[in-house]
Amino acid sequence: MSKEKNSFVYDRTLRELFQNVPKALIKLLVNKEIKEVLETSFPKVEERRVDLLTRLEDDTLFYLETQSINDTLIPKRMLKYASLIYENYDEFPQQMVLYVGGGRDIKIKSKIKEKNLRYNYEVKDIREFDCSKLIESDDITDNIIAILCHIKDIDRLFKKLNEKLLNLDSKKREDYLRKLFYLLRLRPDINELYKKKQVVVRDVPAMVCEQCGEEWIADKEAQQLETIVNDVRKKIQTDNHFKL
Repeated sequence: MSKEKNSFVYDRTLRELFQNVPKALIKLLVNKEIKEVLETSFPKVEERRVDLLTRLEDDTLFYLETQSINDTLIPKRMLKYASLIYENYDEFPQQMVLYVGGGRDIKIKSKIKEKNLRYNYEVKDIREFDCSKLIESDDITDNIIAILCHIKDIDRLFKKLNEKLLNLDSKKREDYLRKLFYLLRLRPDINELYKKKQVVVRDVPAMVCEQCGEEWIADKEAQQLETIVNDVRKKIQTDNHFKL
């Protein structure tokens, strides 16, 4: 799969996650609470949709766009969407491009400088942030996004994800696992670690070792569990030709 197609998959996954607004993430990025979530699509023959648009506690607009590759067209796209937001809400938003890719060098430009135009916005690398607050969030969207950050306690994150997945019905669990597996591809080292961990699933019996305090699952149940997770991985690979 090409880098451009991979990027589309990652961007679409994050946009879907943002439908359940990651409040802890926004607080981490701008140090303000969300007051209101605003419409992200704008009327036109061809659909135009931003990743996330919110009104913050101080009544300012905040527009967030995620990017997994160094796209040279980002400045033009940011300006286009900022203009649409200005047209629809009669105010210009605070803007940020949040880089979620795995590359070492970020080459995303943060401004346009022309003879008759001066325009700029923030560009941040999600790996610059300590996402411990996202791990502790009660929102599984924040928990999943945390895998893209700088993580000090990876085991705590895995445990939190397992706890959240435990309380989801099968349809939602499969949906969040799909999103999780997609984003794990952006962090191969964490992906390998996660493959070694068991994902806790409702109605699969487990026992607790009183001596070690660690969860363990009997062979029969572990096989059930592995089948559930592998089924999700296969569906992703079949539907999108995207190797996990």
